[in-house]
Amino acid sequence: MSAARATGAARVAVVSGAARGIGAAIAERLRADGFTVVSLDLQRPDAAREGIVDLVCDIADPEAVAAAVARAGEEGRIDALVHCAAYQVIAPFAELDPAVWDRTFAVNVRAGFDLVRAVLPGMRAAGRGRIVMITSSSQFTPPPMMTHYIASKGALTGMVRALATELGPMGITVNAVAPGLTATAHALEDVPEAHFELVRSRQAIPRTGRPEDIAAVVSFAVSDDAAFMTGQTLLVDGGEGRI
Repeated sequence: MSAARATGAARVAVVSGAARGIGAAIAERLRADGFTVVSLDLQRPDAAREGIVDLVCDIADPEAVAAAVARAGEEGRIDALVHCAAYQVIAPFAELDPAVWDRTFAVNVRAGFDLVRAVLPGMRAAGRGRIVMITSSSQFTPPPMMTHYIASKGALTGMVRALATELGPMGITVNAVAPGLTATAHALEDVPEAHFELVRSRQAIPRTGRPEDIAAVVSFAVSDDAAFMTGQTLLVDGGEGRI
């Protein structure tokens, strides 16, 4: 039984980008773990989800983030933050529109800053908290035409390491989970099967990753069992990369 269920306290997990894909799998897993989950996403899921509060939020808008996190706090104590939302456009660097670069960093990095700033007062007051940034295995095995995306995820990794130093004395852990190529609906639609095959051929575990694989690792990272782990990047890519 989770700590939330054992104590009867309402523990809240805020998950950005949780309407679909990896974020949705994380939301469902944390709900099963006993959290009340608040999803921040531009989209809505296809149907209402028990135990998950779906808020429409453009996380590139700092005021919208502050308002959504305040709303999440009405559900209970915010114990966990998972920043999963991401903006990704495939484009050669030489042809990259500066507006795409800016949007990538606004969603992937600046939103992480705003989300942490919004949840930090409550976590600091409680003397505990779990923060997880979803980064990417592309930092370690970089494909072409993703320089802007990879740069943004690298920035998030740096943020994780620095925040771990600052927030550890407050009882708050900060970690990154870095998925490899994962069979989300978006990826299955946009990524050629030949690329899935190539990635599988480089993995130690020769199957394509599933959103649930990522969610399971996030579940551990926000659990009481992970209380002595912080500043780390957990690579979940079937062994394509080894760090």
